[in-house]
Amino acid sequence: MIEKWMAIALLKGLARSLLLTELLELAAATCFPQRNKRDFLLVFLVNVITNPVVVYLDYWFRFRMPSVVLWIAMLELAVWLSEAWIYRKCLTGRQNPFLYSLALNAASYFGGMIYNWVL
Repeated sequence: MIEKWMAIALLKGLARSLLLTELLELAAATCFPQRNKRDFLLVFLVNVITNPVVVYLDYWFRFRMPSVVLWIAMLELAVWLSEAWIYRKCLTGRQNPFLYSLALNAASYFGGMIYNWVL
């Protein structure tokens, strides 16, 4: 019974996190010039790939690490670099992919912190 409860909680957390991340990062992407439908689709698909992986890893390992802050920093660094690499290969605009990834991830990370703080 506990395993079922944990699975349901994990799936709800994954869905909520992905939805919030998509909303925040797509909103942040509108702040960049030279935006188009293809780049918005790219942001959406990149988050579909990276967000569930990060949330799942964080769910299982956050409190097993010696430092939660270091763990989150490592996860966010990995996401930033992997997304920047994808943006570098696939963005049609002339945005700096590292700055683009950093801005979008900062928006979703701090937006998520505010969301969790308010609720």
